[in-house]
Amino acid sequence: MNILFLCHRIPYPPNKGDKIRSFNEVKYLSKKHKIYLAFLIDDEKDLPYVNELKKYCETIDYDFIRPGWQKIKSLPYLLSRKPFTVPYFYSKKLQKAVDYRLSTVKFDAVFAFSSPMAEYVFKSKIFPLPDGERGRVRGGYPKLIIDFVDVDSDKWRMYAEYSKFPKTLIYKNEWKSLMAYEKKIGKAFDISIFVSDAEVKLFKSFAPDVNAISIPNGVDLSYFSNTTNKTIRSNEQKGFNILFTGAMDYFPNEDGVLYFYYKIWPIIKDKLPQARFYIVGNNQSRRVKNIAKRDKDIIVTGYVSDVRDYFSITDIFIAPLRVARGIQNKVLEALAAGLPVVATPQAVQGITIKPQDEGEYLFIEDSAFNFSDRIIQLAGEPLNGNTFQRSQSFLMQNHDWAKNMTLLEKMALTGEQ
Repeated sequence: MNILFLCHRIPYPPNKGDKIRSFNEVKYLSKKHKIYLAFLIDDEKDLPYVNELKKYCETIDYDFIRPGWQKIKSLPYLLSRKPFTVPYFYSKKLQKAVDYRLSTVKFDAVFAFSSPMAEYVFKSKIFPLPDGERGRVRGGYPKLIIDFVDVDSDKWRMYAEYSKFPKTLIYKNEWKSLMAYEKKIGKAFDISIFVSDAEVKLFKSFAPDVNAISIPNGVDLSYFSNTTNKTIRSNEQKGFNILFTGAMDYFPNEDGVLYFYYKIWPIIKDKLPQARFYIVGNNQSRRVKNIAKRDKDIIVTGYVSDVRDYFSITDIFIAPLRVARGIQNKVLEALAAGLPVVATPQAVQGITIKPQDEGEYLFIEDSAFNFSDRIIQLAGEPLNGNTFQRSQSFLMQNHDWAKNMTLLEKMALTGEQ
């Protein structure tokens, strides 16, 4: 098949949530199909990686956008009925490239990764869909596939819940306007893909007639599973190490870290004075940097070239997220590295774990007290080898990229169930 793959960010390097999923989709689909890739770059550090994608693609089209300018373009939409995330990821230059490909190649499918990329279909001069409705004649049109990943509109609802005026007003408006846009996409596209059954259920609660399926994320077991406890700890790294990873300019990550610091960390330090908290990830906010200045046992690393170096000196991985949707790759990676994970219910809602395995390698705690108590308990009771094997077995059964991408190909492209 010829597939036009539209992506809101360059799907390389696979070092954060959306890029991990989109890269694996491109990588696996390219084995049997011809991929014509079009994407945006909003970080100039990613420009050198364009060439890394050529081995998977027939053609590559992209545009470099400046976040500051895109935010200015989105300002008129803040209090309108249109979501401001859509103009942020829209480029006239990329639209021209997309229309050129559509006019010169007979595509079997158009695969849009994330809701803003549907706009390139709606605004296409080649086969416009007025008001998001399917055209009367579909014979010559390619199959339209959208990978929402998760219900992004609901994250804005949660942002509003943990924000103050005037952000609350802006976020509530984006929640409602983006929900309407997602519904429009689901109606226009042939197949809507989500990362979990929970996301499908939520989407169908406001768009019941949409053809929606779930394709879970995977994790590279061979990459992460051979790293734990292989690094000799320096004197500074000895003690009881707690780890969180994630881009720190992303609100859910920042909020989760600050929640842990103010509500959970003091209880842990009272019982485990030797504890250290490592925050590993790009673009630390001022508030995250400030907590590290106040406490010598909080280490903020910034960018690291290989997160496995920190998995290898860690005793417990935490995911104290209050705002989350879908599947958290950080949780899958920590489990693959053999670490016990203590998480809030929000952080693991997309991970389907057997009841008998909860409390073995993944610990779900719904309050600050229970969260801290679990960490203190695990400090005295490390996981054994059998528990590690069970976590690996769970990941192989449910979160293997090759297996899940085969399912994607069958269900989305060939129509097999």
